[in-house]
Amino acid sequence: MNQQTDDERRERERIRRRRAARRRQIVLRRRLMLAGATLLMVIILGGVIRNALADSSKNESKSESAKKVTIDPEEQESSKEVEESTATLFTAGDIIMHKPFLTSPAYYKEDGTYDYNPIFTYVKSYLESADFAVTTLECALTDGDYSGYPTFHSPDAIAEALAANGVDMCLLANNHIYDNGDEGLQRTMDVMTQNSLLYAGTRKTTSDKTYTIQDIGGIKVGFFNYVFETEEVNGQKTINGIAVTDESAPLINSFQSNDLESFYREIETGLEEMEAEGVEFTVAYMHWGIEYQTEESEEQDAMAQRLCDMGIDALIGSHPHVIQPVDLLESADGNHQMLCAYAIGNHLSNQRTEYMDGLAYGHTEDGLMLSLTLHRDKEGQVSIEKADFIPTWVSLTNNNGAEYYILPLNEPDKLEEMTGLSVAADAQESLARTNAIIGEGVNKVQQALPLK
Repeated sequence: MNQQTDDERRERERIRRRRAARRRQIVLRRRLMLAGATLLMVIILGGVIRNALADSSKNESKSESAKKVTIDPEEQESSKEVEESTATLFTAGDIIMHKPFLTSPAYYKEDGTYDYNPIFTYVKSYLESADFAVTTLECALTDGDYSGYPTFHSPDAIAEALAANGVDMCLLANNHIYDNGDEGLQRTMDVMTQNSLLYAGTRKTTSDKTYTIQDIGGIKVGFFNYVFETEEVNGQKTINGIAVTDESAPLINSFQSNDLESFYREIETGLEEMEAEGVEFTVAYMHWGIEYQTEESEEQDAMAQRLCDMGIDALIGSHPHVIQPVDLLESADGNHQMLCAYAIGNHLSNQRTEYMDGLAYGHTEDGLMLSLTLHRDKEGQVSIEKADFIPTWVSLTNNNGAEYYILPLNEPDKLEEMTGLSVAADAQESLARTNAIIGEGVNKVQQALPLK
């Protein structure tokens, strides 16, 4: 990354101040609306009181009535409080539909249909209990002609299972969304809608927004989702080496490493539009980084810091297929903090240790579920009140073909009793791997809560 010039730093500071002023205006407008409503009720009540007392004593009643409708400045100020709200935002890692999920009799039924619900048996309660749950779906949903790596053409049944097990939104800006070209891109979004799943990172037409907004427990949250581009082919944008048509290129949120300023301008425009729509908390879901590297790259560091400086509240990454560190970043001016999970690993895959040539260390079997409790106080300030980091491990047995279960590791001693699976040793090893990567960062975040 090139060192930024003084002009660029001044421009960033100007943008930050402008955004901060807009945030204050949004809160002020809410307070004024509440104050106006309160004042109107007081005036109406005063009129009722005046009419009721008019017959008893004209002069005295008028005096008393006037006193009753007098608004004390301190009481008026207290009426500007906004409604408090609390909501939980839950995020799980990558879902990658390798070949065994297409061929195992555990999921492929005799009638030619698929059923992936059993996979989520032990994480369903986490997903369902959250106010809003998100995961990354790395495939194109196709009508037959299914395939695993290297191009993932997957059955609609995975979307059906996600919806049935508590997922509310899928992140589609990833390096496998264009594995079936224009048709696969459009059809995947259609299947999302048919299953009442929101999606982020792609859009049906250029007139649609590049971001997603959702009211979660009364708090308006704005979501960005972006994927890295690969090298251009004959001047065309490519995703995972596949040239994207001119029609679809603007429908997939992406960034080029050699032109990050264009990406930042797009984020800044999105932030301005979100603020105009009353968004109170922002999350950037970034599909980025280097596969199988358990440390974030220099590019990830630089991009995360820039997004923090721009005012993003939380950043959660995917794509490396392993867990990367958690951190708490502070903006250059010291006025803003951003929770950052550089990569949260695989939620579901067949990237088993025994299949990973030269990478037989187990990290591709590990995942991280992240639960953020958001709170709006009476002043209209939204903060991260609580952050829970729940490690997961994907188990594989061969009782009925390949059977996979996503297992939460927050209570590893109870897993065997809960599941009936002989997984204690593997689960403990997975937990140790994950804690070694995120432990320091998680402590840093926990000590700083609440993040405002």
